[in-house]
Amino acid sequence: AAKAKHRIDVAGRQRMLTQRMSKAVCLALPGRDAARWSEEAFLAATTFESVLSALLNGAEDGSILPATDPEEIAALQEVEALSDGFTASVKQIASRDLHTAAMQLVLSRNQQVLQRMNAAVSEIERVSGNRNIDPMVAATLNQAGRQRMLTQKMAKELCLIAGKLDLLVSRENLAQSMALFEITMRLLINGNPERDLWTAPTIEIASKLSEVQARWERIKPRLLNVLAGGKITEATLLEVVKETDVLLIEMDDAVALWVDHSD
Repeated sequence: AAKAKHRIDVAGRQRMLTQRMSKAVCLALPGRDAARWSEEAFLAATTFESVLSALLNGAEDGSILPATDPEEIAALQEVEALSDGFTASVKQIASRDLHTAAMQLVLSRNQQVLQRMNAAVSEIERVSGNRNIDPMVAATLNQAGRQRMLTQKMAKELCLIAGKLDLLVSRENLAQSMALFEITMRLLINGNPERDLWTAPTIEIASKLSEVQARWERIKPRLLNVLAGGKITEATLLEVVKETDVLLIEMDDAVALWVDHSD
């Protein structure tokens, strides 16, 4: 059961890495702290590749078991096939080879890789829920883990808007990401059996979720201002990116508490 929950956790974190790579690539554009964002992009890409391999073939230390369910294997192989060019382009940009084709591939394919990875996590949730743990626990870990991805997705979308890259679509995507994050936070805090969401089982988990919610309430007005057409200064962009990274850490802590909880 512990390894099943850990598997959902690390697979779910892969979704976050697709958006963390894309956010870092956007922020690595000329005029910013390119070395910092290039390093973040490279680390996210190499971590994504190594964890994807472990989910398919197992980790050397035994912390991640190899996939055995045919549908889960097929879903992970689809991610692998689609993400090869994506992570290669991220690493190319991270090496400061800012080729337009590589940049366009990252910005155009990151959403596709995210969707495939999300489908793979759903398969892992299904297998774990059928074999090892309560299906509601598996679903809660999946959706709580998805919140980490949304922190990076919102930061990426804000960066795209600031750079006037695919402006209309980026605004629509940001609005959708904000709505999904907010709805899911409310359901995680209160629980919702109809959505297969487990009520926080300990005071510690409930308290951590309240911390996440409080930080989100501080970030949200700035994003709403952007959606309303407000100007994004470089300082505002970097400040919000910093806040979403802290939000990611706090949400990751909440997921870890769920994984460690003995149900």
